[in-house]
Amino acid sequence: MFCKFFTFNQSAVVVPFVLFNIFTQFYIVRMDQDIGGAGLCSGFQPKEDIVNTLLTLGFSRNAAIKGCYYTGNYSADLAAAWIIENQDKNLDGPLEEDLEFEDEGEMAEFPEDIDLYKMVLIVNMELNMGVGKVAAQCAHAALALHRIMIENTDKFGEMVMSWEQFGETKIVLKGDNAAQLKELAQKAESVGIPNYLVHDAGRTQIAAGSQTVLGIIGKIDTVDSISGKLKLL
Repeated sequence: MFCKFFTFNQSAVVVPFVLFNIFTQFYIVRMDQDIGGAGLCSGFQPKEDIVNTLLTLGFSRNAAIKGCYYTGNYSADLAAAWIIENQDKNLDGPLEEDLEFEDEGEMAEFPEDIDLYKMVLIVNMELNMGVGKVAAQCAHAALALHRIMIENTDKFGEMVMSWEQFGETKIVLKGDNAAQLKELAQKAESVGIPNYLVHDAGRTQIAAGSQTVLGIIGKIDTVDSISGKLKLL
């Protein structure tokens, strides 16, 4: 078994209108042999908590295993993003079928000392916004968060560089109402991570000043401690 450095570009969609690159640089581990069964390779076991999360989202088990394999068994967010981006592939077939057509079975693996970050965009569902309106408001929040990071590189420089290098992960979640968005924003502020609450201009659909989307970005575990109980949109 050996390791080598590899550069790879992917784009992934985790929710409508939200596009991002899933990887730019990561490590590849060669798997020495394939084994039969449910699409597993020697030396690789998918994390069952990730698989179970993906199953609750409606993905098949084989698709979940492939998502884990090709994103380094790291998180349900990254695995789901890979699955959605690769809908043109045979996701429901066993993993071993994919590897039959590859010179080497390869599994992505993140360096252990790298901090990974994600952005969540929490939509105020009480407003009943249309799909296009939600997309526009999420874009406002994402751009505002990115602007906060690049304008405060002394504080958030490492964050924005890692986020851009390892996926620019964005997840859209359901929020109950403006009060909940404010509460979550306060939690993000209390732990010192960038957050931005969008106030609509009121030109279409909803009243001026309506709080539409809360954006938060930070280390995956920190963000999950704030928004982890919310459901995907």
